[in-house]
Amino acid sequence: MLRCPVCKSREIFPVAGGYMGQVYLCKNCKYRGSFVLEIDDDEAKGDEPEEPVK
Repeated sequence: MLRCPVCKSREIFPVAGGYMGQVYLCKNCKYRGSFVLEIDDDEAKGDEPEEPVK
């Protein structure tokens, strides 16, 4: 799963590629660059809010 390095959003998509490498664009904060965070699904589960214990 790809994440934006600035705002940690999952709304990041490739917009260009080829000889120079992949360029990504974040829809939330408008970050544009080749550096993105790649997080495993197991690690991403910690980012979700936990349900309160009753």
